[in-house]
Amino acid sequence: MLQQDERRNEYGLVKIHKNVVAQIASMAAKEVEGVNRISANIITRALNVITKGKSVRYPGRIEFLKNNEVAICIGIIVNYGVNIPEVAASVQENIKKTVENMTGLYPVDIHIKVKGVEAR
Repeated sequence: MLQQDERRNEYGLVKIHKNVVAQIASMAAKEVEGVNRISANIITRALNVITKGKSVRYPGRIEFLKNNEVAICIGIIVNYGVNIPEVAASVQENIKKTVENMTGLYPVDIHIKVKGVEAR
């Protein structure tokens, strides 16, 4: 699996690592009303504790595809009382828009895993 997107332009090479795409997707998801937080696996949580939040590993799975396309999978925790399908759809829309605007990549597959519900 590719670790980064590479594109050459008239000035040289531009590389965008998959962690950058994951970070953008996480931040875009957190912007959506009804998202309490991003769900992280045990390794990511441990690294964040050890590094005091400065871990270079971000939650989610990113896969670079052909033709500047990317697949994104991210877990979220939603607020109690929200309409989960609506929140998840809003997260998908915001991730798509933000990743396209910031990277020029085209998210063609955005999986949202709702992993929990918490009080606000």
